[in-house]
Amino acid sequence: MSFTNDRRLFHSFPRSRGTESKNATLERGLRILAFMKEFGLVLAPEIVEWDVKLISGGAEELKILQRRACFTELSVLELPTHSAIFGPISLSFDVAKLRTAGATPVIYVPQGVEASGLSYIGTFCARGTYHTQQVLRQLEYLKEISDPARVAEKFKLPVEPNYALTLQNSDSAGNIVATYTVPAANVRNVIQYLGFNSIPFDHSIGVLEVFLNIFYPTDNAHTGDDLGYYRQREWRLIAPNINLKGRPITRSLSEPEIARLHEIDDQFWTRELTVERVPRQRSSLAHLYSPTPDWNFFDLVEAIFVPEWAAERVSAVVASSIAVHTIS
Repeated sequence: MSFTNDRRLFHSFPRSRGTESKNATLERGLRILAFMKEFGLVLAPEIVEWDVKLISGGAEELKILQRRACFTELSVLELPTHSAIFGPISLSFDVAKLRTAGATPVIYVPQGVEASGLSYIGTFCARGTYHTQQVLRQLEYLKEISDPARVAEKFKLPVEPNYALTLQNSDSAGNIVATYTVPAANVRNVIQYLGFNSIPFDHSIGVLEVFLNIFYPTDNAHTGDDLGYYRQREWRLIAPNINLKGRPITRSLSEPEIARLHEIDDQFWTRELTVERVPRQRSSLAHLYSPTPDWNFFDLVEAIFVPEWAAERVSAVVASSIAVHTIS
């Protein structure tokens, strides 16, 4: 098979750390590769921050949790430059095959330019997607608590048919700022009206979760490159809260799997991310991509590209299941 002129999707890892030797970087990469072969593909969590000060009047921060595995559209000729940044081990995928597994391109969103309100259109959309999802979550919650059968099943207790709901709004500090008492039947009627001839609220929540996982800034603030991320032509496998044939497409990692991640790279996986004001270890937020019971990530890998000095050791990990090619 010739890869020279074809454009494919590549997943390169791991990034070198500062003064880390190339052998130490490779050792980490080999452990990651072995984990992938044994357990599958981990979708790593990241907090993406959007600058919404101009839109919200400085009253809001917008930090969105994403879980994703990233792939870059490249030719093999472009791969050495790419892998010099992202890591010496590059898994190669046919675009069509990765699409069948759910991969989708990133939607790049430019952050606003100070003093230009029009430049915040993309950020306005990202913020609006987040808040629309929150509204739909509230509607789904009202749907649940206004349904006597669902409430009785959840609490294993009989429910009076004319029960009332006590609804409360809280501020960012958790203080209750408003209380409403509403008959559950009234809420149920409104919910039925809103949902008439529409997809269920939880489906809509999942749709917006997809966008929140593939929106990404155009600009690389770390390097100062105004189009740094945009030029990466990134695709992703993501962990939205949606089901395929009644089954989640991702799952949380088991305790043994988390322990293995810590053995591979304790510095990375024990780092804390704050989600909804609660700090959590990155490993506890990670998901494993598992869209079907018998899905095997390695079935999608067509080849592995590595520097010549790493080829023998990578081949030893994957055995003869995948061809290993060298790049200069």
